[in-house]
Amino acid sequence: MLPLVRRAKGRVVFVTSGLCRVASPVRGIHCAMLAAVEAESECLRKELNSRGVDVVVVAPGEFTSGSSWLSDEAILQQAKEMWKQLCQEQRTEYGEDYFEKAIRSLEKYTKSQECDLTPVLRALNDSVIRTFPLKKYTPVSKKEKIQIFIADHLPRSVYDIIYG
Repeated sequence: MLPLVRRAKGRVVFVTSGLCRVASPVRGIHCAMLAAVEAESECLRKELNSRGVDVVVVAPGEFTSGSSWLSDEAILQQAKEMWKQLCQEQRTEYGEDYFEKAIRSLEKYTKSQECDLTPVLRALNDSVIRTFPLKKYTPVSKKEKIQIFIADHLPRSVYDIIYG
């Protein structure tokens, strides 16, 4: 597909998340995958720039849409199954308190209100239609923008004091 994009001097749009720059307990693999996508997009942007191909990243913040795709019951059922699959050594190492705390940290994704996705849709639309698109669009809330700024520009110890 990339040869066709090069011939047409087209555009590649990656969708990641602000999570790739902000540590998030329990979602380590998800954060790592997002960071990898951002790194790949940056490499691709540098490789394809000389061939007239734009590479754009859209990295929205936390736009959860309530319990439409995830419910408390589903989380608890999966948690029980995961706990049963752990060997006794792992159960002892982590402890049931840690495990419950980790599962409870996911509740905000089932209890959040429906959110307005307009900023994300505007960024996606702009990244595709605009003649000279930005290299990165970050439709995030002010709170997320500050958190990402602190994560990027201040020592990790300061970030941990504020958000730890």
